[in-house]
Amino acid sequence: MLKVNIRETIKSYGFQVNEPLVSSIIDFIDSQNINLNEIGISQEDITGKAQDQFIKYVIGEYLAKMGIIINKIASEFLGDAQGKYGNTDWFDHRHHLLNPERWFSHDWISSGYNVLKILPLDGTLLDLCSGDGFFGYYFYRTRASHIDCIERNPELIRHSKRLYSAKNINYISADVLNYNLKPNFYDIIVIRGAIEHFSSQNQQIIFQKAKNALKSGGWFCGDTPANPKKNKIKLLHDHENEWENEQEMRIDLKKVFDFIETDTFESPDRTTLLFKCKKI
Repeated sequence: MLKVNIRETIKSYGFQVNEPLVSSIIDFIDSQNINLNEIGISQEDITGKAQDQFIKYVIGEYLAKMGIIINKIASEFLGDAQGKYGNTDWFDHRHHLLNPERWFSHDWISSGYNVLKILPLDGTLLDLCSGDGFFGYYFYRTRASHIDCIERNPELIRHSKRLYSAKNINYISADVLNYNLKPNFYDIIVIRGAIEHFSSQNQQIIFQKAKNALKSGGWFCGDTPANPKKNKIKLLHDHENEWENEQEMRIDLKKVFDFIETDTFESPDRTTLLFKCKKI
């Protein structure tokens, strides 16, 4: 057992612990005796460490262990409040971080990298159907100089502004089909996990709007789940036009863009189709 003063150690790093919720949690922890075995620390882990290093190591491991447990509980409560994950028309990507064992998936990382590898430093980016704002904030914000996020769901706009506000992110409440985009302005335009919600006709409208809004040499990119059984059943009831495979996706994109790169990414629970279209 070990008794430590977490409040004073945290303050020594310059962190503020004045918020009532944080303060009450720290008071509770300070009232406990920390059992090293319960947080997975062995005698071998602490041998040779100076007292100051040992205390900070124990506090870090203790808070990390507590964070894992609390985050999983938070994910379950949020999931229930949001409709058991799949029953709403959007996904809160915080679940990837709160409960990675359940929700950390390959496809969402691949779709982020699909954009990052072509997004120039200090580039301009437009995120169509930006959803919960997670991707703009965590994937694009530190690389782009300016990001416009267009989303028609007012709940998601409020959610994004509350959790993911930043000086270089501009949230726009609008329908992408009706909103007038800035011509020849963006280096990158992205629509991830959303194009399947539009009819074939409206997809073509979005492709043309994106092309007009891109700079010469800019990229329109995104991803969508493949549906090999599209003629029998939709992946989700509110999907309007799903692509069966890469080839079918390329046929539709080719109607607007001359230069296209596509890829297929297999995950245990889904197949993701990725595309990049360059404005020549």
